[in-house]
Amino acid sequence: MSDDVMISLDHVSKRYRGQKVPAVENVSMTIHRGEIVVLVGPSGCGKTTTMKMINRLIEPSSGRITLDGADVTSLNPTELRRRIGYVIQQGGLFPHMSVATNIGMVPRMLGWDRRRIDARVDELLDLVGLEPGQFRNRLPQQLSGGQQQRVGVARALAADPPVMLMDEPFGATDPLTREHLQNEFLRLQEKLQKTIVFVTHDFDEAIKMGSRIAVLGERSRIRQFDTPERLLAAPADETVAQFIGAGASLKQLNLRRVGSIAYDEAHLVTSQESPAAVLRHLDESGDWAVLTVDGERRPLRWVGPRDLRPERDTLDGVGIPAPTVEPRATLRDALDAMLTCGCGAAVVVDDAGRYRGVLGIDRLMRAITEMRETERSRDRGVAEASYYRPPMPRTLAAPAQRGGAR
Repeated sequence: MSDDVMISLDHVSKRYRGQKVPAVENVSMTIHRGEIVVLVGPSGCGKTTTMKMINRLIEPSSGRITLDGADVTSLNPTELRRRIGYVIQQGGLFPHMSVATNIGMVPRMLGWDRRRIDARVDELLDLVGLEPGQFRNRLPQQLSGGQQQRVGVARALAADPPVMLMDEPFGATDPLTREHLQNEFLRLQEKLQKTIVFVTHDFDEAIKMGSRIAVLGERSRIRQFDTPERLLAAPADETVAQFIGAGASLKQLNLRRVGSIAYDEAHLVTSQESPAAVLRHLDESGDWAVLTVDGERRPLRWVGPRDLRPERDTLDGVGIPAPTVEPRATLRDALDAMLTCGCGAAVVVDDAGRYRGVLGIDRLMRAITEMRETERSRDRGVAEASYYRPPMPRTLAAPAQRGGAR
């Protein structure tokens, strides 16, 4: 087995007593180190069962599963699970335990001393964006759904496992929180480079999160196991095409990140700026609006000529809220933000919410055109070649420079 393979499933099946048809039948796949493999398919197809056989929460009936070269059935189940992080919907936290106790559970089972556990808890809370002094002693019911999910991720990372299993981890959150958690997790993955098996029923989420995607049919039979780009460009059969659904071209916006294209610049002002001064700037520059920011350069509102009234002394509360996206967000996320505010522009911010630039509808359309031209060129190359060489898995590289690619 290649040193690059972290997980291997070799003709794995699961049969339950009294059922004529296997729940999972003859599944084979290899998962490489540091990639996110997403299992996606209709409800009841066996994707969660397949994932749970990796850490033996469900025992396979036949076949062989290896983790870093070792047959999982030869390992103590408890020890195996302590080596694999596991995240489910709403974090699966113990409600009577504090945040710190939940996160420190596995290290405590592994015999870590109190000081080391406390340091690890604080490190992980910082990593997932929760201030330790504020959150470590709270109970789960004192947290929002998004905060609970972050604690669940922190707990899964506590013993620094090389592998994480994630079962619909963001499915119970509202769309805005879900998008933010997805981006936060991709930020963590850039740093940690874990090997992740991720289950979802949402194909858009699969495209955004996955290095490769396994589209499963009944009994977890693999209909296609490929990169998001190839799935959208060349579905293996009609079943895969139907699961992808309509709007495949629009779904391709999930393949490219905001940080990969150039940003425009906005004229920044504080809310204490004189409306008369802003109006003069708009008249002289031809800009459609200025962007108000707070003292930390966090975007507030877009202010245009129609928002400026002579009787006002400041811009406080003037204009329309400025939608923001992070560099890790997809172009689909950016388009959604633009449509939400109706202003045709999304403000790009860093991890602290500070201004980095503006992504306008014109640049977005140019990026879409580039993607289409690249796809046409690749299709011509495949048609002309005598054989097909699969593309390399996508990496989750951070934006190359401030302000996007130039």
